[in-house]
Amino acid sequence: MKLRILLLSLSLALFAWRNADAQLAPAEDFFNSGAQLYISNNIPAALERVETGLKMYPDDEKLKKLEQLLKQQQKQNQQQNQQQNQDQKQQQSKDDQKKDQQNQQNQSQQQKDQQKQEDQKQKDAAQKQDEQQKNEAQQKTSADKKEGEPKDKDKGQAQPVKPGEMTPEEAKKLLDAQKGNEQMLPLKPDEKPRNSSRPVKDW
Repeated sequence: MKLRILLLSLSLALFAWRNADAQLAPAEDFFNSGAQLYISNNIPAALERVETGLKMYPDDEKLKKLEQLLKQQQKQNQQQNQQQNQDQKQQQSKDDQKKDQQNQQNQSQQQKDQQKQEDQKQKDAAQKQDEQQKNEAQQKTSADKKEGEPKDKDKGQAQPVKPGEMTPEEAKKLLDAQKGNEQMLPLKPDEKPRNSSRPVKDW
């Protein structure tokens, strides 16, 4: 009877010892698997594993320290992600501004080119119109010259004359009038020549 009680107490002690040893092993397992996940940079899975272990073993120091480390790392990762997102947004905003500026420059250049083309067209049209007007004026001038040639000749003859001088036209008229009054001189005189010895009567 005493032997049975002794064996029973030994069995209970052994069971309790094994149970206590079994409790330590799973905590180590949670810690080890959490640490491996942390090393492989899978922070969310490592934190989940450690938190599961802490639910079963809330007083385990290793699990507590690993949880603190994982939470700190998770916070840093979140901050880095936020910073990267901000940087990406800023870069995107800069790229958008550059594109807008480029588009504005392109539009401005296109407008300038169009304005240049329009100015050139207007300039060409004005030049063409000037040439046409010049040609018309030259044609008109040459036509006027042809029509007014006799008038111009008359005008050339009726030039102003100084006092006491005759115009060529007046001189011509005078000569023509003199021609009508001219008489032919006889070749032989009809009368006998006078005697040169006689005195000339003076009365």
